[in-house]
Amino acid sequence: MKALVYHGPKELAWEEVPDIEIGPADVRIRVKAVGICGSDVHGYLGLTGRRNPPMIMGHEFSGVVEETGKSVSSVAAGDRVTVQPVQFCGTCSFCAQGLTNLCREKQLFGVLSCNGAMADCIRVPEHLIYPLPEQVSYEAGALVEAAAVAYRGVKTAGSLEGKRVLVIGAGTIGLLTASIARMRGAEQVFVSDLSDSRLKTAQAMGADVVMNPRNDNLKEIVADAAGGGVDIALEAVGITPSAQQSIELVKTGGTAVWIGNSSYMIEIPMQEVVTREIRILGSYLYTHQEFGEVLEMIGSGAMNLQPMISLSADMSEGPELFRRLAENPGDLIKVLLTNA
Repeated sequence: MKALVYHGPKELAWEEVPDIEIGPADVRIRVKAVGICGSDVHGYLGLTGRRNPPMIMGHEFSGVVEETGKSVSSVAAGDRVTVQPVQFCGTCSFCAQGLTNLCREKQLFGVLSCNGAMADCIRVPEHLIYPLPEQVSYEAGALVEAAAVAYRGVKTAGSLEGKRVLVIGAGTIGLLTASIARMRGAEQVFVSDLSDSRLKTAQAMGADVVMNPRNDNLKEIVADAAGGGVDIALEAVGITPSAQQSIELVKTGGTAVWIGNSSYMIEIPMQEVVTREIRILGSYLYTHQEFGEVLEMIGSGAMNLQPMISLSADMSEGPELFRRLAENPGDLIKVLLTNA
């Protein structure tokens, strides 16, 4: 079979790799669509230390079952499926609480040395597989993972009913966060980003007010529209300026939820946090159950994912698309790689 193999910084090749074999509790899935995550691009550049060459990236994917192990009973050959890609032990104290995202033994497909889905096929344990509703396309099925990240971030903030909410960053996660915040009852959704084209997409996905820090005075806009500050700020970038923005624009006694995960260390105005009693919460990945909840939301038609899909291309075009995303992404938001 063929796969998109990462050999080191900026070295990616569509090449022949050994075929996979499945065990009794495994399923062989023919990959139909896989998303290129921002973390994949950072890994391609060698910036994170979380891609150990040679390896196959890709953790946002859907496909069709080709073969099942002897003990597999929940799916059969020909079934359309998507996969919750965080492999968890099921026995640690976190798993016992349902917090599979915090499992001490977790592995994520396409990260470190665990091969992912940018290939013709992938082997997946049965318990990580979710049937894909007939009305959900393979492309939408590949976006469930990113939507689950956003969903947990919004849930972490608590009730949004009647609240004014700011989403910082209009990349894939930020756009999905804005959409889910609207679905969960936010009275007003603000989105901040440096790209005007992404802000237009944010409006298409439910944002009421969009702001570009290059041109707009965010404090004035928020003060005028939200009476001095938003109730909840959802940070979806993970760098110092956006983390600071989440503190500056939230009201006294408000909540900032950090979803972004780019910088290892940042600087924040600690006195602002202390003297205005701002709550800062972290949100990481999603639980196995939350992944299923998001799939139900998408299956119900409640979420319109199409505005954020910038491009779908054959898997063999992966090396060029990674180079483009790393060097000059332009207006691209979510890029999907597909197999016929």
